Amino acid sequence: MKKYLLLAGFAVLALSSFAQTPAKEWSKKFPGNVKWYQISDAGILIVCTGDALYGLNPETGEETWKVDKLDDVKEENYDAVEGTPYAAIIKSSMFKGNQHTIIDITTGKVIASSPDFDILNIIKRIHIKELNAMMMYGFSKSNGKPTMVMFSLADGKKIWDQKKLFEKNSEEVVSNGLAVDDGIYIATTKNLYKLNPATGEVLWSQDRKTEKPVAAMIESKGTFGKKSRVDLSSMATSSSAQFFLRPEEKGRIWFWNQEALFAFNPADGKLLTKEVELESPVGYILYDTHGMLVATAEKTQKDMAKGGGGGGLLGKIKSSGGGKNRATLLCIDPATGDSKWKDEIDLKGDVNAYKLIGNKLILATQKDNGDNYISLVDLDAGKSVTKKPLSVNGDIRDLQIVPQGLYYRTSDEINILDIESGNKNWKKGFKVKHCVGDNANNKLGYVFANDIIYKVDFEKGDIEEWVKDVKFEGKEDPTGLQVRENGILVTSEQNASLFSTDGKLQWHSFNKAPGKTLTGKMLSGLGGLASAMMAAQQAAEAAQLSYAKGYYGSTSPSVDQSIKNANANASNFAGAAAASFAAISKRFKATRQANDFMAVMTVLGNNNQNSSAGCVIVSKTDGKNISSVLLGDKTPDYKLDELGRMIYQKSESDVIKGFKF
Repeated sequence: MKKYLLLAGFAVLALSSFAQTPAKEWSKKFPGNVKWYQISDAGILIVCTGDALYGLNPETGEETWKVDKLDDVKEENYDAVEGTPYAAIIKSSMFKGNQHTIIDITTGKVIASSPDFDILNIIKRIHIKELNAMMMYGFSKSNGKPTMVMFSLADGKKIWDQKKLFEKNSEEVVSNGLAVDDGIYIATTKNLYKLNPATGEVLWSQDRKTEKPVAAMIESKGTFGKKSRVDLSSMATSSSAQFFLRPEEKGRIWFWNQEALFAFNPADGKLLTKEVELESPVGYILYDTHGMLVATAEKTQKDMAKGGGGGGLLGKIKSSGGGKNRATLLCIDPATGDSKWKDEIDLKGDVNAYKLIGNKLILATQKDNGDNYISLVDLDAGKSVTKKPLSVNGDIRDLQIVPQGLYYRTSDEINILDIESGNKNWKKGFKVKHCVGDNANNKLGYVFANDIIYKVDFEKGDIEEWVKDVKFEGKEDPTGLQVRENGILVTSEQNASLFSTDGKLQWHSFNKAPGKTLTGKMLSGLGGLASAMMAAQQAAEAAQLSYAKGYYGSTSPSVDQSIKNANANASNFAGAAAASFAAISKRFKATRQANDFMAVMTVLGNNNQNSSAGCVIVSKTDGKNISSVLLGDKTPDYKLDELGRMIYQKSESDVIKGFKF
């Protein structure tokens, strides 16, 4: 066991390497004040001002495009279509309702706008990715009747519109849209429909009631306290039912809502499997050799309406409302729809993460109130290994089967659960305020807690103190630990240390914290698919848990990864704008490189004045500061683009600066 006190002596390395290259800088002044700005999946910086919506070249800050009529849009109403170069801009007014404009964020081209299709007050917007098309459902400007229109995202041309599509005007679209061969499939509150892709005509319909999804709410400050309003983006895209295809399966389409799950014949809509009865909507589906593992959600749409939240993963709304926990796990024979287990298995909350070890499936779940649980399922026997889901403290970060039972690491504790009793009898287990860790492989892990780096042997179920007295400058506690090719990296907001696999300190980096204005971590500005891809890359390298995203995954890591990356392969969609999609594909290839550095807020110069506050980019390979950015103290409004290696700052009310490192 080794001891290290990482104080001023080791800080010399960081200070001596302070001859880093200043980041290449640009500045862009706008005619109006900047309302908000976002980093798009394609890398283009989207800026909304009081006069227009802009797209900036991240390398130069030059205006790539400008759309005048999309001025002063609320940030919450900018809705990127994940994994594509498209975004929907929603503008709402009392007389015109909700208008949707679709733009290509790489070129600024306005693809389509709902008023151009004789539609007011868009209720639902559905991306048909297989056709690179989009459907909008609203009301006709001319006669006020419900109208559905589909248009191409390649050129914005209308493919068809239908004013007599549904049996009743009260019907609302509640599902995704799935295009397969000769049909487009959608569900409403009343029926399932197969539509002709070329004309929108109904080829067949099937009676099937589905509850409307509960739209998310946005809270804001009002004159008399907080007030809530409907999230227009969520309302337009939320669903309470799904059509889906199983990998490598042809000639059948699957559907689920809050009551049932089944496969049907796309030719006539007739059921090809038994109708599986559900107590609540699907929360997550895992494809496995044992069958189709179906985890249902904690709450139904009615539960959500009463309590204000819960009920699934996509667009989940947190709530303090109570209600019955309806989450269960079923194993369905995909050929017949029959249950392969005698009984369903009770879960506690919605599935957040999962891991397969041998024939044991480990599920990390979370209830709507934030409580965390672990379920261990014997897939061969179709039974829970424990009498009930096991409660743990903190967010679940790692799960492993060890000789003594189930090893788990959360943000707040490390322990081993006895699989039979669920008791925490491991003498070496402990609780901490915050611990971080990473695994080298399925046999060995590293954890930092209590000023110690521990080495965890999963084969023996043992933990030992590996490096003791790890104390960072500024009395900081480590916030991250990463197993890298060249050692174990431990980081905090201002510090970083790399230890070789024999526990020897290779280097330590420290950058002094700036004044109060800019103190703290440089936060990522990535969102949507870019953020998910970064997280997936890190999780894959850690070999720990697969995190639930969307509704579908697999216990096979390779199949699971292909499902998670499906949206990233958007350039394969029919009629896709190749150049626009290429920008996204190029950025996602940089996810591994983006994990090779960290951005640290610090002081650039010999004084601690706020005007000297800035950021340095620290290499995770050798600890050297490779680039610096002077941010100053006027408006601490900045975003980090790890994939594009850019930092953006709103330096004045009407100025955006970019720094390339």
